[in-house]
Amino acid sequence: MSYIPQFDEKKTTQLAAYFTAKSGGEIYHLMLMKLLYISDRRALSTLGHTISNDNFASMNYGPVLLNTLSLIGGTVRFHDSLWEKYLTSSRNYKIALRQKQEIDTGLLSQAELDIADSVYNEFGHMNRFDLADKTHEFSEWHDPHGSVLPIQYKDILLATGFDDNDAEIVLEELEDIQASKNFLNNL
Repeated sequence: MSYIPQFDEKKTTQLAAYFTAKSGGEIYHLMLMKLLYISDRRALSTLGHTISNDNFASMNYGPVLLNTLSLIGGTVRFHDSLWEKYLTSSRNYKIALRQKQEIDTGLLSQAELDIADSVYNEFGHMNRFDLADKTHEFSEWHDPHGSVLPIQYKDILLATGFDDNDAEIVLEELEDIQASKNFLNNL
């Protein structure tokens, strides 16, 4: 089964802004990308879902969130974008909070914030390139040799200790949740 996620720009933005605020209001986009990926990876393996519901890929500097990468680079904008409200596009390899304000994390559960805090406490002090190298150790990442290789949710589940059967069960649950959300959104 190949789960096809529906990107959650609002939750991703809240988490990105949260990490940016923890970093003093400005963060290298490479560092942000790795913190977001590791948070999603941990959420998937412990909560059974990611925070961003983004698509993942292997790139030269490690795994990335594809839709989030487009937001960081300023190449894609969403209607009523929360990203535009809170964060700048990348300049000099950094993004920043648009203004010093308290970050709304209301869409993030306490469990998701706990994961974010744990990831930041463990990795937020690292040099961004060292952190990128660290993500090369994740078995779901494969060297794309200058290209882009997709990373499936199942790849992450298997890499974090799920067996094939349990990974399939998680993916089925994710599809059921997504179908329910789609149904409710169309009422």
